[in-house]
Amino acid sequence: MFKLIRILRIGFLHASYHRNMKWAQIARTQQNVVKFKKYIYRAEDAWRKLVILLNKNKSTNGKESST
Repeated sequence: MFKLIRILRIGFLHASYHRNMKWAQIARTQQNVVKFKKYIYRAEDAWRKLVILLNKNKSTNGKESST
């Protein structure tokens, strides 16, 4: 049950990362530093949460955990 919720959350965080990176690229081409920083930090936070969730799915021996 928890693994299913984790997988769904990983998908949403992945989408959030790419959405924020897209908006950061647009702000960069418009040379709007305030918006660029806002979106790049949001993307960084989404990536950090994504890595934490991906590491929770791994056990110590390299195989995925069942929980």
